[in-house]
Amino acid sequence: MAGTVREVQVFPICLRELDVLRVEDVTPGMRRVVVGGPSMDRHVRDGVALPPVRTTGFDDDVKVLPVDPSTGTLPFPVPTNLDDGTVDWPAGSFPYGRTYTVRRFDEDKRELVLDFAAHEGGLAATWSRTVQPGEKVLIAGPKHSASLPRDVDWILIAGDETALPAIAHCLEKLPADLPATVVVEVAEPSHHQELTSAAAVDITWLYRSENGGDSRIVEAVQAAQWRTGQPYVWVAGEALTIKPLRRWAKQDKKIDKQFVEIAGYWRRREERAAAPALVEVDSGSRLHEMSELLPPLAIRAAVTVGIFAAVDGVADTVDAIAAECNTDAGATAKLLRHLVLLDLLATDGDRFTLTEMGSILADPDTFTSQALHHDKIHTQLEMSFLGLTETVRTGKPARSHSFAAKSIEPGFVADFHEEAAFGALYRAPALPDAIDLDGVATVAVYGEAAGVYADTLARMRPDIAITLVGLPATNQRNLVDVAQARLSAVHWIDASEFAPLHTPVDLAIAVDLVDVYPDADARLLLSSLAASARRVVVVNDLLDPATNDEHDSEDDILRLCLYGSGRRTETELRELITAAAGVDACVRSLGWGSTAVEFQGSA
Repeated sequence: MAGTVREVQVFPICLRELDVLRVEDVTPGMRRVVVGGPSMDRHVRDGVALPPVRTTGFDDDVKVLPVDPSTGTLPFPVPTNLDDGTVDWPAGSFPYGRTYTVRRFDEDKRELVLDFAAHEGGLAATWSRTVQPGEKVLIAGPKHSASLPRDVDWILIAGDETALPAIAHCLEKLPADLPATVVVEVAEPSHHQELTSAAAVDITWLYRSENGGDSRIVEAVQAAQWRTGQPYVWVAGEALTIKPLRRWAKQDKKIDKQFVEIAGYWRRREERAAAPALVEVDSGSRLHEMSELLPPLAIRAAVTVGIFAAVDGVADTVDAIAAECNTDAGATAKLLRHLVLLDLLATDGDRFTLTEMGSILADPDTFTSQALHHDKIHTQLEMSFLGLTETVRTGKPARSHSFAAKSIEPGFVADFHEEAAFGALYRAPALPDAIDLDGVATVAVYGEAAGVYADTLARMRPDIAITLVGLPATNQRNLVDVAQARLSAVHWIDASEFAPLHTPVDLAIAVDLVDVYPDADARLLLSSLAASARRVVVVNDLLDPATNDEHDSEDDILRLCLYGSGRRTETELRELITAAAGVDACVRSLGWGSTAVEFQGSA
């Protein structure tokens, strides 16, 4: 199963100027702002045709860009929509936006309801208290919607006031045959809201004012009555407060991760002493910082052996930390001293505590920790950079650092597939809108994440016959990502992607395949695909030299080290297609940084 049991729809990321229609207080702790207007419908902005607002999930979110309350204007140029389905965010503007859940969407009235939890300070909270009907606001999104979970018997849903809009929305969407156990924590009894649902729901309300201001949400969730059957756990709120529930769901309740969604909606920040004045850094010092090898390796070593998780638990001395991590005490002491210098830990000389940065690394189930763990797929792939010198000299993957070399390591292929499938969850739903499926009766899908695309097509276009094509082991991994209810609609052929199909199809879809081969092999692959279908669509990330940043460049070099290919530009991919199939290609945005590159096959 690929990452989640919630089916995803993906939408273009559109920036709209909406009208504030109504403002009201739901409770003393929740302010409601209703927005709408002509921009909710299909219209043209910045010379780009924008689709109508779409949102179907209970926890869909938008980015709100309120004006500065002191000036009444944005403190940066207004972002613009681009014709590739993205937004051109000026420098410094993106962090200025605030993310809020859609509380309700009235498609007939074309109204979007946003609820703002009251708190001191905060740009959006302040705006919600002062905004009046008739004013304008910029809103981007939603960029995707996720359905209610499938294949579950009940839902455990919990959160604080920041999650209350999503919780209320979820309960309103629940069918009568999907019961829920609910835990909601707010500041005080006056912030209580009446929640309605067609389902059988058991709701527990918690008030921090009755507990000295402290949260009891973790204990309440863990003590909630456990229903029979497969649960889906959804929790959101202050990141550090709800963090213990990740481990509880995984270790105590043994719930598979595709049935768990625990999201830190906000983070409480400690008051810290004023930082010393910034000192200008000369080029030599900056070069030294850029070229140091130890910091990234020290952080990864600490994450891998579990130092941050140990300090977050019961261990706070060298000996206790070493015992918890099963490491050598002397070596651990040296690493701990360096982590203090990196501002990841703090110490009084004997005992260690987490700093704000260190606390981010303390939860082994967060994306950041997973990405930095030596045994997880992100670091396993990035270790190919150690062969960069040989790759630059030869243009080929370095011995022992190539993807082929890593593939023989235990668990690597399974982890790589899981990562590819999770990424496909957000790209696959956009494909039917990006390409023309009229007249298409048969589709063949290739690639490590092909199962997610096959499952999505089977759900959205049940009239199309879908076939997975790949080597037997690849097909077995991809078939796991097809929902049981749709498994009978998806067939498979055990074959190499380099062998043309005996029976051509209307459309061949190659998912992230081209960049795993150097040019000569990629041309052969594209030629085989052209011989297998009337039309071919290559789903790929392209490198745009005009907008290339360090992350794009890093991805480019990573693929070079792994495969001897790199991340190709649009021109480079077009040239490969022309050389392989003798035709030009049409390039369309798929969203999420990916493109759908289509060309005519010869079948």
